[in-house]
Amino acid sequence: MASSLRLFSGKVGSSEGPGQPDSASPEDRAALISKYRIKTIIDLRTEHAQQGKEYDAEVRQLAVDLQSKDSVSSMKIPNIQYYEINLNGSAYERTLLKRMKYLSLAKLISLMALGRRTQAISVLGKEVIQPGGLVGQAKDTIDSSGIELKRILEILSNAGNYPIYFHCTQGKDRTGLVALLLMVILNIPLDVIAVDYMASEGELLPERGVRIQELRAMGLSDDFANCPPNWVADVNHHITCSYGSSNGYFDCIGVGRDLRQKIKSNLLETSIDET
Repeated sequence: MASSLRLFSGKVGSSEGPGQPDSASPEDRAALISKYRIKTIIDLRTEHAQQGKEYDAEVRQLAVDLQSKDSVSSMKIPNIQYYEINLNGSAYERTLLKRMKYLSLAKLISLMALGRRTQAISVLGKEVIQPGGLVGQAKDTIDSSGIELKRILEILSNAGNYPIYFHCTQGKDRTGLVALLLMVILNIPLDVIAVDYMASEGELLPERGVRIQELRAMGLSDDFANCPPNWVADVNHHITCSYGSSNGYFDCIGVGRDLRQKIKSNLLETSIDET
């Protein structure tokens, strides 16, 4: 049985945590220390997403700063170790850019040079990300972001880092993929993993309107705000077909049997060896 007091995923609207700690209420941020005893936070967002949230928080803090020059605004919670691991890093970006048509790539580069980042991302989104859907996005992350996923699992293999809280922006795609890999390591049945993944859709409803606006600006359809029922099965099928098995994938990215066993020992009340 997995220990619910050692690992938390940042599902937006979940009672398990505040979603994105840097934009959470002071009460939720305090609860990470006082209630959940969090020692480590793994932030899976892109640098652009992090900057956006920091900007919003800084605006909220401005009124306080004007009244108290001695106040110090910090987005990071004191006494917590932070790891910022962008699953959509350079290798992932290269994978997507290679699929773009020449004219589209030229347009993207021009927009980026002009500082019109959102419009540039929408060009990439419409042409490359949208056709593959959320399953395709997960497949690209699996194939391109092995270094980043290995780093995350290394952090999770260190007992001294627990309790750990990990999150992304919506709490279902990058966070969902990491949760899927962890549950596969723990030998949890796929149908149980699918139920856990689908639970995120209801938890995201309070912010669905905002998320849809963000997705449309990125050139993506409203479907990207959903949790496809086939997501877990299709992602697992890709891993099995491309790498022979889940253990074959873990071995490929450098997450060997010993490291997987350490993760099991950290997350299970009674560790079970791989069969």
